[in-house]
Amino acid sequence: MTVEKTINSSDIVFFFGAGASAPFNIPTMKQFVTDFEKVLEEDATKSERLTYKEIKDALEKRLKRQVDIEAVFTVIDGIINYSPERLGFLSLYCATKFDTPNSDKKLTCTLLRRKFRNFVSSECCIPQEAFSKIKEIYHDFFNRFALELGNYNENGKYAYNSNWTMFTTNYDLCLEYYWREVAHVAIDTGFDFERVRNVTVLRPYKLLQESTGLIQLFKLHGSVDWLIEKGTNDVIEVETAKGQSHMGRKYKGEMMLYPIAEKELYLDPYVSMILRLNRELEKKSTWVVIGYSFADPVIREIFLRKFNSKKKLVLVHKKASEVYRERLSHIKGDVSLMEKQFGMENTFRQTNHQIMHKLKDNPVFKASEEPLP
Repeated sequence: MTVEKTINSSDIVFFFGAGASAPFNIPTMKQFVTDFEKVLEEDATKSERLTYKEIKDALEKRLKRQVDIEAVFTVIDGIINYSPERLGFLSLYCATKFDTPNSDKKLTCTLLRRKFRNFVSSECCIPQEAFSKIKEIYHDFFNRFALELGNYNENGKYAYNSNWTMFTTNYDLCLEYYWREVAHVAIDTGFDFERVRNVTVLRPYKLLQESTGLIQLFKLHGSVDWLIEKGTNDVIEVETAKGQSHMGRKYKGEMMLYPIAEKELYLDPYVSMILRLNRELEKKSTWVVIGYSFADPVIREIFLRKFNSKKKLVLVHKKASEVYRERLSHIKGDVSLMEKQFGMENTFRQTNHQIMHKLKDNPVFKASEEPLP
């Protein structure tokens, strides 16, 4: 089934997972496991290494498969904030072998979590050589959607639709860099400028405002440039192209979930962003998912519940068929699976063209062309 040609660019919901940032040398969760374990070998106490290994081995024994680093740190976060009511991966660990954590165990887990946070913050910085790739790949990608589907705005050679909503589970700033630094197009991430302090402060109510006249970007797991201010506990957005850390006397930590903890989903800003994901998937007909494996059960369930015969899902993932079979098989209908690695240096135009072909029978721009207004 082909989407009707009456579709325009306002009908799109974009969702970006780790695979969307992989071409820019930002690690996927699978890479995080390998890289972080090297960090532990080089800079961790024996107790930290043993605790990490014990948790990982216990989970893999019960699940009978490899687990990612989010699974391990769900347990670590659960130990630090232990209560019998906590569920999820912690319950699997409890079922294997568990005593109420003592102070030494909590301290070890706290130190492990601190190492992991520092590691993620460092790894999510955009490498210098990736800036030109972000410009080239996303320019081709977004211009095709705007120009092929119509109803677009333009700023010079950069085309877009101001009603686009974009969701990402990535901490990095690849999308912010493209829109703000390359295309010079303002985007709304839920922050307001506060003149007195000369800072941009997160206002969760803004995340619920629709049709703001700006592209809206929802970072479902937080961001490396969302910093928690000491004293006020306000979340400040520190705009920077490179995504370098601004930790120091003024800020006490980044606003990032390591990983999503169940209790945080009921608090702002996360609950407001999840509500908007619900709304946008219900309202818009075409969902374009780039490099996301649907491992998060909350996000996955939203997609499953909102899909119907009037919707179209395009999933671009190097293991798209496996993702669909294991996590999305309940979805029946207009689903297009593309076994592609988004943004590959030599074939990114071809991949972007093929995505458009899933939405239109005959795209105007060829795979070899750079679409310009």
